[in-house]
Amino acid sequence: MLHAADLAANLPTESRCMCMLEPALEWSKQDHLLAAIANRLSILVWMQSKDGSKGRNKPKMIEPPKQRQQIRAQKEEQLSADDYKTQLQKARAAINKS
Repeated sequence: MLHAADLAANLPTESRCMCMLEPALEWSKQDHLLAAIANRLSILVWMQSKDGSKGRNKPKMIEPPKQRQQIRAQKEEQLSADDYKTQLQKARAAINKS
């Protein structure tokens, strides 16, 4: 059991277990940089177009995975107590399967 705890404590941030605990870890630094580059390029191209000069049809940005706190805040706004219990049971079932 201690061996498993040692392994879990030293998992790389890109591992599936860590990404399950914190969805924002699904992206590496490289992924974040590439998304930022793509977003800025699409804005530059859009600004030089007719739509950009008139401020319409702005391109959609690539958004990184949300932090667990953001996800939790959204769920708390939308879920009732019974729905929240159901979500917890589903998460426990998924963990027990793996």
